[in-house]
Amino acid sequence: MIDNKDIDSELNIDTHIELLEPISEMKDRNDRQFVTALARGLELLRCFTPQHTALGNQELSELTGLPKGTITRLTYTLVKLGYLKQTTSSKYQLAAGVLGFGYTMLANVAINNLATPYMEELADYAQSAVAMATRDRLMMVYLNVVQGAGTTTMRRNVGSYLPMYSSAMGRACLASMSTPEQDFILDAIRHRYKDEWDSIKKGLEQAIQDYADYGYCFSFGDWQPEVNAVATALMHPTEGLLTFNCGAPSFVLSRDKIKEDIAPRLLHMKNNIVSNLYAG
Repeated sequence: MIDNKDIDSELNIDTHIELLEPISEMKDRNDRQFVTALARGLELLRCFTPQHTALGNQELSELTGLPKGTITRLTYTLVKLGYLKQTTSSKYQLAAGVLGFGYTMLANVAINNLATPYMEELADYAQSAVAMATRDRLMMVYLNVVQGAGTTTMRRNVGSYLPMYSSAMGRACLASMSTPEQDFILDAIRHRYKDEWDSIKKGLEQAIQDYADYGYCFSFGDWQPEVNAVATALMHPTEGLLTFNCGAPSFVLSRDKIKEDIAPRLLHMKNNIVSNLYAG
């Protein structure tokens, strides 16, 4: 059972390398190692998404909670550094300078070469998408995506994000965490989605139980209506906790098809990857 207690006082945030809300969490903390100006600039870059490709200083101020004067200095600096570019409408977009970070990160994910053939085999069998992801704060981000033969729907790309609490990938990630980290993330989800917590909690409890029983867990229309998926996870020695899923619209992968056929195959795929990962 997921406890509703507030664990903020029980977990020291310094034991978690990653801050979930850096600007607000560090506002009143006296950490001389933490460079606030750098954190503000990087958080500003995170505001740009496929849904928000061009943003002005006022919009960035509202999204970050930072004063507009601070935002103006940050955008000026980021333009000078080549990470932002200014549009004709006095808004900003990400510039080519940020691309190098993502490309270098993906190039360092060595498991891709090992995992991709197994992912392709399952994707072709299921005629669905098979993906690998990792956690970024309270979201899952795709590191690799393979489309099955004949797949024409559900095409998501590397870098796509899914919410942890409703996606099979996020649930598998949560279920595979150590207890302290799981408690920390669950508490953050409860605070972020207070109004929806009761229904979220029910789904997460079922997912954690499924993962304990079977080694995988599901999302049947919870992330998006009429979209079904199953996911499992593995701990990589250098990449950390990685999750793998297979998902598609329900007319391609029904609940029964996933439970009786695809889920065991996904688990077998993961076990093959793990066996080859540590072979020799």
